Amino acid sequence: MGHKNETSRVTRIWNALSYKIGSTVARYPVLTIVLCLTLSAIMSIKLSLTEKVSAIDGYASDDSMSRHEFKTFQQFLDSDGPGITMAILVRSKKTNGSLLEEKRLKEIVKVSDFISTNFKMNVSGTEKNFNQFCRGFCQANEPVRQYYNGLQILGKNHTDGISKRIDLSYPTSNFFGRKFSLIPNFFGISMSSDGQHLNSSNLIVLYFRAERYPDWTTKRVKQWELRVRDHFAKEYSSDLIIVDVMSQTVVESEIVRAGLSLQPFLIVGFVIMSIFCTITTMFSAIYLYSQKATFNKVALSIIACVTPFMACGTAMGTLFFCGVTFSPIMCITPFLVLAISVDDSFLMLHAWNRLESWRSSPLDKPMREHMMGEVLVETGPAITISALTNMLAFTIGAITSPPEIRVFCYGNAAAIFMDMFYQATFYTACMTLLADTKNTDGISEKTKRIQEKMSDVVGKFLKWYVSAISNVFISTGIVLIWAIFIGFAVLGLTRLRVELRPSKFFLKDSPMLYMDNLRTNEVVPYYTPVHVIVNHPGDLTNDSNVERLIELKQKLEHMPNAIGAPSTKFFLDDFVQYRTSFAEEIEMDVEEDDSTSEKSDLEQFLEWPEFSYWRGFLRFDNQSHPQNVTKFMFTTGFHGQDLKDWNKRGLLLKSWRGAVEEFQEDFNATVFSEDAFFLDMIDSIPTVTWQTTLATFIFVSLVCFLFISDIMTVIIVSIATLVTSVGVFGYLSLLGVTLDPVIMSIAIMCIGFSVDIPAHVAFHFYAAKAKKHASSQPSIHQVSDITSHSTSTTSSTSSSISTPNSFETNLTFALASVGFPVIQAGVSTDFCALPLGFMELYMAKMFALSLTLCVSLSLIHGLIIIPALLSVQHHIIHAVKRCFSKGN
Repeated sequence: MGHKNETSRVTRIWNALSYKIGSTVARYPVLTIVLCLTLSAIMSIKLSLTEKVSAIDGYASDDSMSRHEFKTFQQFLDSDGPGITMAILVRSKKTNGSLLEEKRLKEIVKVSDFISTNFKMNVSGTEKNFNQFCRGFCQANEPVRQYYNGLQILGKNHTDGISKRIDLSYPTSNFFGRKFSLIPNFFGISMSSDGQHLNSSNLIVLYFRAERYPDWTTKRVKQWELRVRDHFAKEYSSDLIIVDVMSQTVVESEIVRAGLSLQPFLIVGFVIMSIFCTITTMFSAIYLYSQKATFNKVALSIIACVTPFMACGTAMGTLFFCGVTFSPIMCITPFLVLAISVDDSFLMLHAWNRLESWRSSPLDKPMREHMMGEVLVETGPAITISALTNMLAFTIGAITSPPEIRVFCYGNAAAIFMDMFYQATFYTACMTLLADTKNTDGISEKTKRIQEKMSDVVGKFLKWYVSAISNVFISTGIVLIWAIFIGFAVLGLTRLRVELRPSKFFLKDSPMLYMDNLRTNEVVPYYTPVHVIVNHPGDLTNDSNVERLIELKQKLEHMPNAIGAPSTKFFLDDFVQYRTSFAEEIEMDVEEDDSTSEKSDLEQFLEWPEFSYWRGFLRFDNQSHPQNVTKFMFTTGFHGQDLKDWNKRGLLLKSWRGAVEEFQEDFNATVFSEDAFFLDMIDSIPTVTWQTTLATFIFVSLVCFLFISDIMTVIIVSIATLVTSVGVFGYLSLLGVTLDPVIMSIAIMCIGFSVDIPAHVAFHFYAAKAKKHASSQPSIHQVSDITSHSTSTTSSTSSSISTPNSFETNLTFALASVGFPVIQAGVSTDFCALPLGFMELYMAKMFALSLTLCVSLSLIHGLIIIPALLSVQHHIIHAVKRCFSKGN
């Protein structure tokens, strides 16, 4: 008499579908392979032709303040997108050489002139250089030029008259009545004995900013900046100075270069995985299933490693066809999919070998089709749980994460789906053609004895291990040790802190590492500017309104870390002084010249050479004849050694926003900082990380419940998954790792990866329990005619001997079914991650360390912790039952 099938309804439906897919693919294997290869080739071509780009602002969330502030800043510039924004960092080629020496300053001025005149952009059909297409911020480098001119004049004519008209003091200099601040351009300074003049400067920064024209594209803007970078990196040579180019475009190009540097390591990973898969597949087939060593086994091992690359090519090509942009972090995806895919292949190969060892009927075409259906029935639910949980993890991560990580999540989810598809089609078709039979002809007697001995050893070890883990004292001891492990993991988690450093995205040989260090140590502590956009300045002829605007400026100038007035560029300071000083003269001019009366005070103000540069800071109702200011921008600077810390800069950004918020109703003012995209992540990363992790954990548990309807088993798997993830981050924190966008990506990955092995073990335990699988003597060589137990697509679930059920036999079945495959999978994943650990790239090292730690903890949970928890659960239930039975 048969046993009632207690598997979940979802599992039964999936078994039927899996059998249908497996047998159908096996019926048309060549056609399936051709179709899969064609699809993969087409999409991989699209992948190879897609432009490799990066967006540094992609790590800020969609609703972050920095995005609103950036949009407001672009609107102020009347731009549909970012224009040219570039900083030139100049240092002496001679160690500790001062850039204030005349010959070096002369060379720096030449560099400024060269950039301004030699690199052209097409504007409305005409090629123009920077001096010609620059509109608003063309005089940013005038302090360097005027300081050099002043040194030259004073060097030749140092009379009292000249000295009074040229004063090269710091922070504000005066050149023939025209004042300019040295703060934004001169860094690494030392002062003279009088404390008022510069003695030396180790770093000078030149700025090039140009608003975007309507016919410019982002690609053309980036190409212009990269041409400047390439000239000074490859062509420029000087015995006096070293010139480095820093811009968002340059940063993004270095991030892309870092991401693409992973590609050669894919070949290394593929070779390592192929060798490992071949060796372990041969070992299991020969010594566990008494088969011969054949070329087919080698071929299937290599194809198992090819399949994930096909999945990645198809998935990413499809995403790029749909308009998704490339992200450098997607270069990690093939490593992740390779690890997942090979796990599934191991399960399928072991399922075939196990079913083949039970077969007694001839392996003709119908039988081979039937057996491939059986393979997918046995492995389909476990593979599906693994794929769905990973896909869910990355899909939820995509919903809650910033754009750049969202692209990474979309890529991973799509690649894992395509891998599941190719496993069920392409790899099944390959197995149909290449999977070996149990033919033992040609195997020597010595080999047969070794096979029998190995099989006996494995059987005895499995029996001993199950007996040990079933012992209540041993299983309880394991659970107590596990509890201590959790305690230290939670301790590490409480110490996890956010640390943002752009250098984490660059290769060790990247010039950006030095420039970032130079900026952090020499620029930021001495001059960190904030731009304030006043969107509704009101009536500038109203004294009380002007006073309120000045109050806004002074609010910022008197904040902690503020440099104060010497660093401020606020056009009203000059405009109010102009109106006060020249009021009478203006009235006389109006009486004498009627044409002048048509010009507003503002237009006349901007016609003065020393005030003309304010046009870049102002927006008018009429650009040709400005009457009223509709918007204006001002800047002021902050300093302090504590600003080297990104967290301190994040607090400073908050204080700017808080100060401006007080004047929001009056002027609708907003702040803008080029670091804001990164700084906003300091608060968002912890929140997004734990919310994503929690949501993913809940949905992963629901997926497990669909296939494993035993609530206690699902709870145990869910707890094991959560503890694995907590363990990864807790112990990474204890190792000194900090939270950043890369670690946030890893958090999403870990939830998916940590469920794989526990789910495989728990599902097979549940399957044994539900189907009443049992065996008093665990052996790989349990023989049963597979056809006598399976007459339909769903009845195939009873493909083994049915005996009285018990905890030990259920656990034996689970470990015998997936024990060796999950060990293969875990070790192979560690080997897959191994090449990344040797890269001089933070992103690669963190993925290697996290993946290794995650898989290792997952293995421990799958093979030790979950059996121990199941054992404790079993003993508790039986103890309760005994108590109730005695009571009755």
